[in-house]
Amino acid sequence: MSETENDPIWGRGTVYPDDCDHMGHMNVAAYVRKFDEATWALWSGVGMTAKRMLGDGVGLAALESKFTYHKELFPGDSFVVRSRILARSAKTARFHHRLYRLEEADGGLIETLASTCTYTVACLDRDAHRARPWPEDVAARADAVLTPLAEDAA
Repeated sequence: MSETENDPIWGRGTVYPDDCDHMGHMNVAAYVRKFDEATWALWSGVGMTAKRMLGDGVGLAALESKFTYHKELFPGDSFVVRSRILARSAKTARFHHRLYRLEEADGGLIETLASTCTYTVACLDRDAHRARPWPEDVAARADAVLTPLAEDAA
């Protein structure tokens, strides 16, 4: 069993032909979009909802992203995105997404790793366009679900 197998699902969908490039597989822009959708769901889950960000003048600013591609996805493939928050400091956080293709096997569905992405973000003061401390409740909720990867602990 993989250490991320039980991470919550924050995204799911199906690959459409317009997600694909001239070689017939899902293109980089589509992977970024799928991970971005899971990002907003993940952060909403710890209190950084769209309503909160608009009302409180707070947001997220991407500082770094690292993508790795393992298996191709094609039109009609269904997938899930499992995510976890890896680390948090006063003004930044790092989180990880794993996109799995859903495949039928032995009368059930199995998840085959297709791509991973790790992001570093800053909590943003939207008016000042500068990093700011996380709202206390968001920090507490993020810390409660924070789970480093084994490779980060080594």
